[in-house]
Amino acid sequence: MEENLKRFIDQHVIITGAGSGIGRGIAHRFASEGAKVVVADIDSEGGEKVAAEIKDKGGTAQFFSVDVSSEESVKELVQKAAQAFGPVNVCVSNAGVSETQSSALEITTDEWDRVYGVNVRGAFMFCRACANNMMDNDVKGSIITISSTMGRGSKNMTGAYASSKSAVIMFTKSLAKCLAPMGIRVNSIAPGLVTTNLYRPVEKEMMMEKDSFVPWIIEECIKSGQLLIPRVGEPEDMAAAAVFLASKDASYITAQVLCVDGGTDWCW
Repeated sequence: MEENLKRFIDQHVIITGAGSGIGRGIAHRFASEGAKVVVADIDSEGGEKVAAEIKDKGGTAQFFSVDVSSEESVKELVQKAAQAFGPVNVCVSNAGVSETQSSALEITTDEWDRVYGVNVRGAFMFCRACANNMMDNDVKGSIITISSTMGRGSKNMTGAYASSKSAVIMFTKSLAKCLAPMGIRVNSIAPGLVTTNLYRPVEKEMMMEKDSFVPWIIEECIKSGQLLIPRVGEPEDMAAAAVFLASKDASYITAQVLCVDGGTDWCW
């Protein structure tokens, strides 16, 4: 990270799912560049910890609990965040869940609805609430969704997660068209293989040790010659993409999907 970059001084940034993994990395990066960061998560312990970490480094952060699958909870989050730090300048819709490796023929309807409730409905409600706040305050802001390379081309995994992330991508493009006249840019980041809590259900189903799934897949991708940058992705890689897309350096970029995946398209 370039230590001298301070592109978001006094700007208000909200990140959902910021209590761990990619969201945590994004929260730390925005704070390091001067932003006032709202750490939002359903996991209060994780969210409070990340906010405390940022404050310990001299940054500005506050934690608010949110269940992105609840419209009331999302509206309350944006209201509280605006009361704390003023109008929203940047929002990152990162909260997401996965399921096990059930196929589209095997997954239960309850599990399907749970995944879509967080990944798609949650992104829709959160981004819309933030967009309304930006428009109400004449803020030409930036909205970023976190999708997945799985949403661009599912291989042999699940039905719900991959299709939900594809829906996020198309929602991002649709929202970008709606908000362009107001000067609000909307883009998506599609991560590749990153070690996060997202893979816990898969590891449990496959009876694998904690944090062992992604290294195993990375090794398989390297063996197959389809991973062009032979290492696991880090939350910091996604954070670097997020601050770029939210910055003035990306002022002519909207309705795009930036794949941060080491050059591969999920190759197992």
